[in-house]
Amino acid sequence: MSTTPEAVPEDMSPRPARREALAWLARLVLAGVFLAAAAPKLIDPAAFAEAIAKYQAFPDAAVNLLATVVPALELVGALALLTPWRRGGALLLAGLLLGFTVLLSVSLARGLDLSCGCFGSSSEPVSPLHLLRNAGLLALAALVLAAPRTRVR
Repeated sequence: MSTTPEAVPEDMSPRPARREALAWLARLVLAGVFLAAAAPKLIDPAAFAEAIAKYQAFPDAAVNLLATVVPALELVGALALLTPWRRGGALLLAGLLLGFTVLLSVSLARGLDLSCGCFGSSSEPVSPLHLLRNAGLLALAALVLAAPRTRVR
């Protein structure tokens, strides 16, 4: 009986390479979307605070705090996707996306006519398409989270 561990044969099929490529693409798309979402909010937090207030879902005292913290979290999550902390970034962004999706769903159910505030003050009105977009972004976050853990190259 040998005391050395047996070598596990490496999977040479194209599947792992494809999965890694898909995860990398998902990371890039998510990072790009959230960098694009965070930038205008960081530049003009007052406009984002106004958009948050129109949802009528948060106490007035929390609106300015949210207008500051949310874009910072979006920025941190997006940047983390491009580092060894990519899984943490994907988890953070998935959590934000779930929160945004609940907020959008409630707003649609209440019949509120408002701009989503997703990409700054020039954002389009809230619609069911926002829910579809968020579902797609959640799927990308899931791809990143499901990707095999590999060493950073």
